[in-house]
Amino acid sequence: MSLFSKSHYADLILPLALSRLYTYEVPELFEKTLKPGQRVIVQFGKSKMYTAIVYAVHENEPEHYDAKEILEVLDTEPVITPQQFKIWEWMSEYYLCSLGEIMIAALPSIMKLQSETVVSISPNFSNDNFMLTREEQSLVDHLKDAGIMTISDASKRTGLKNGLRLIRNMMDRNILVPHEEMSDAFKPRQVSYVRMTEVTNDDAFMQELFSKLEKKAPKQLHVLMSFMQLKQETGKEFFSKSQFLKKTNSAAPALQQLVTKGVLELFDAEESLAAGPLVPTGLQMELSEVQQGAYEKIEECFHREKVTLLHGVTSSGKTEVYVRLINDIIGSGKQVLYLLPEIALTTQIISRLKRHFGDQLLVFHSRFSNRERADVYMKLLADGENRTFRYPIIVGARSSVFLPLKNPGLILVDEEHDSSYKQQDPAPRYNARDTAIVCGQIYKCHVLLGSATPSMESYHNAESGKYELVIMNERYGGMKLPQIKIVDLKEAYRTQKMKSYFSQQLLDGIKMALDAKEQVILFQNRRGFAPILECKKCGWIPQCVNCDVSLTYHKKSNHLRCHYCGYTTFPPTKCMACGDPDVRMKGMGTERIEDEIAIFFPDHNVQRLDLDTTSSKFAFQRIINGFENGEIDILVGTQMVTKGLDFDRVSLVGVLNADSLIKFPDFRSAERSYQLLAQVAGRSGRKFKQGQVLIQTYQVKHPLLNFLQKHDYTGFYNYELEERNKYSYPPFFRLIELRLKLKDEKMLDNLARDFAKELRLVFGKRVLGPVVPPVSRVRNYYLQNVLIKVEKGLSNQKVKQMITKVTDSFLSHPSNRSLFIQVDVDPQ
Repeated sequence: MSLFSKSHYADLILPLALSRLYTYEVPELFEKTLKPGQRVIVQFGKSKMYTAIVYAVHENEPEHYDAKEILEVLDTEPVITPQQFKIWEWMSEYYLCSLGEIMIAALPSIMKLQSETVVSISPNFSNDNFMLTREEQSLVDHLKDAGIMTISDASKRTGLKNGLRLIRNMMDRNILVPHEEMSDAFKPRQVSYVRMTEVTNDDAFMQELFSKLEKKAPKQLHVLMSFMQLKQETGKEFFSKSQFLKKTNSAAPALQQLVTKGVLELFDAEESLAAGPLVPTGLQMELSEVQQGAYEKIEECFHREKVTLLHGVTSSGKTEVYVRLINDIIGSGKQVLYLLPEIALTTQIISRLKRHFGDQLLVFHSRFSNRERADVYMKLLADGENRTFRYPIIVGARSSVFLPLKNPGLILVDEEHDSSYKQQDPAPRYNARDTAIVCGQIYKCHVLLGSATPSMESYHNAESGKYELVIMNERYGGMKLPQIKIVDLKEAYRTQKMKSYFSQQLLDGIKMALDAKEQVILFQNRRGFAPILECKKCGWIPQCVNCDVSLTYHKKSNHLRCHYCGYTTFPPTKCMACGDPDVRMKGMGTERIEDEIAIFFPDHNVQRLDLDTTSSKFAFQRIINGFENGEIDILVGTQMVTKGLDFDRVSLVGVLNADSLIKFPDFRSAERSYQLLAQVAGRSGRKFKQGQVLIQTYQVKHPLLNFLQKHDYTGFYNYELEERNKYSYPPFFRLIELRLKLKDEKMLDNLARDFAKELRLVFGKRVLGPVVPPVSRVRNYYLQNVLIKVEKGLSNQKVKQMITKVTDSFLSHPSNRSLFIQVDVDPQ
């Protein structure tokens, strides 16, 4: 470097929860090429190496420490766009978290390697297929013996000053993989499919074949005719073997005979192949009068450049309106980001979108492997280079707001009310719906929120004129809203009309539906077999060793499990307190409901849809496909079954215990209960037949159930709004929750009181607490909460600055440094 030239420095975002950026010196080699948004490798601390993001490049030397040099630059072009940085900055300020925490959430972990990351040889690697340098061959030889190594150790093995660059290159070439990729349990399920062979294109051959089969093999003829008819009806070239046999009532031996004759053939492929052809069929759908009206009004709202809320009752056909809007946007050369509250909804939505748009969409969610997420990220980064997009539609869950969009014209938030849009742990504790609205402002694009049961905040914004409001109050195709009946559990038990957990009315309804070849959904918002085990004699209940909760019994694995920390143990054979062997199961989870309803209807297929049955990548799709195709008669599920899924054959929905929702100790419990019950009720009903919903409860006169029976969302909203205003809750006040964590219970009690006192000096009566939450210990940390209620008129920025000042000051005392304080803005 010239004696008279100035050194260049870069402010970096490190993937750590640090309150400030760190400045590093830019080597002369990278001075002219280094840009904000590129990834670099740096040393932080004595020996740890991290992948960091360049935030800014300048000539200002840090005042209080000597700047270390950047070791390596990983990218030729930025991987973070200027718009993404603006979103990160807003999130950091609004949700009171660091840019490093946002970086951890925003980038696929394969893009932010660090010293402790473990690597191994890729299963696809072979020495015959790769030309390796001496250093690479040395590392491969060591890994063949060691199996896995940390990047730090692997880097040393190369003998190079900066081996991380070499390792990075080997990962890009699929020679090495992060160890988590090797343990990825999400393998595509292989399914047997059936299709016609090329000989069926010969008319003479087919004529002769039909003649022979008609005389000698009528069952084979039925199989062949059924296949041809199904092919014509659906436009598909292949079908899963099991679904085809069931749907056409065909015999497997007859199918096999046609395979032997070379007329049909079987092949194995991924289950996702059943989603259908990738060739778009075009927009051939006709919108109903209500849908067309909503579509036109949304277009008008977009011209006024406000956020638009589409309030459409269940099965009103919101998705068809979305598809028409998406078609307009991508036709204008722009992108669409389609947000869904969780992975559960992606299966059906993707299938629908592919019918219209083919393979123009990318999917992004947490069930993807590390490499798959990075692949989607990099595809979007490279897309649109020539002002045309290969993937103009992006469908994903809440983390999709972090993707590098180039020119979005619409951000669509479906089921906007859903609490799954809120990230709970770790930081950033953001709400993807609210972040999407800010993204719309930054990208200068339209934002559409959609729901049958909008959140109180969104509907209030629409009522007060902050958002535009479009209403669809009729179901598509003249379908009637389901008839909702309340079953009084107290009366049912008194008159001995309960069998297990099912009222006689519910069992009769299920039988009628099944006899009519229709389907049933049973909703119970608790997974597992039994929520608790209890000693009949002394009342002892097995507790988690790490958390202040009882353990849930899971019958299939024969384990007691904590749903907070994952601790598992075998169920006791006797009471651990008094030694009595009479330890009984109490309560019901989805696993128990599945078992018991199968006893009443043994000739029907019962399946369960919850977190336990959908842990693998394609499990959810498998269950939903089975239900759609009529292979499953009764579907038992948690709130997963409420998430906007559409089924043609469901005529009855049963809610096993509404009280567990209504009684939950939270100011949002009424809103959540109404939303969940209305959404699950919306799964019921067919085009020419009104669906039925049976809700079992002890609280038959609860106002919420009255509104629900009348399908009166507006009445419920006004009733709940009055309660919220009376007790100073959202949407009239903003909430900021501070969660205090410490392993010493008594010390936490003292510190929580002192901390609340400090806050009251600044915020006065707006501070509530500290209070012990219902679950007072998680993962061996005791918890207490302090809540701050902030009027809408106060400056958000000043409020948060004061909270940060009080928190930093309190934690600066040596006696308080072991305390953890988590800030949750707009807690859900």
